[in-house]
Amino acid sequence: MSTDSAKLEVVRVVKSFRSRRGSLLALDGMSFSVAPGEIVCLVGPSGCGKSTLLNILAGLEPADSGQILVDRSPIRGPGRDRALVFQEAALFPWLSVQDNVAFGLKVIGTPPAERQARVAQFLNLVGLAGFEKAYIHELSGGMKQRVALARALAINPDVLLMDEPFAALDAQSRDRMHDELQSIWAQTGKTIVFVTHNVREALVLGDRVLAMCARPGKVKREFRFSLGRPRHMEDHTLVDAAREVLAELQDEVAKAMQEEVEHERPGH
Repeated sequence: MSTDSAKLEVVRVVKSFRSRRGSLLALDGMSFSVAPGEIVCLVGPSGCGKSTLLNILAGLEPADSGQILVDRSPIRGPGRDRALVFQEAALFPWLSVQDNVAFGLKVIGTPPAERQARVAQFLNLVGLAGFEKAYIHELSGGMKQRVALARALAINPDVLLMDEPFAALDAQSRDRMHDELQSIWAQTGKTIVFVTHNVREALVLGDRVLAMCARPGKVKREFRFSLGRPRHMEDHTLVDAAREVLAELQDEVAKAMQEEVEHERPGH
């Protein structure tokens, strides 16, 4: 894909952290681009820097070097053009569902009438019309994540960043959220970067799947499969594709596990 047509560009991003063993290189020359309206899924072993990358994309922490570009303009921090959905819904328990969804709209100064209309629009989009007055403790895990998704979409970001948002859900709720997200994507055309440990989930959702190396993280291989939509975890067509991705990740998972063993060994 030409970078001129990219919605999001990650250009040679490097990120390190201080640890008790010294400097820890999390990302080393991470580069890829995402077209407008594309869903790109990142998969890789634990500790390969997937969540770190999303935090950098969201502007929550800086890269040591490299650039993140949205519409060819470098990001300088958090912005309305990007919204991040976490593994935990990160909702405010003292607010109702509608007030949680309205929170970001209040922060950016959306007038009350427009705010109310947008809250209704996106609660309807995620299938929660009628739950406006409910409180978070009254909702199931899947419903909480739909509220978080509605809150992110309400501010109309150009890019939706999703950090393993369905990992804690039971299988039925997860499958329902896969259907919901594919439907929402079809209606909104949002550009999405989705991080997951689950290769089948990546294949259900992604137009492309990027397999990452063990730490320090960077793209090892890109996969693109011609699979129709909607897709489901149980689709037989995903089996061969998943096997190909898993084979690419096998050595990286082994490297990550060996590094963890070395890290925990006495004297290290």
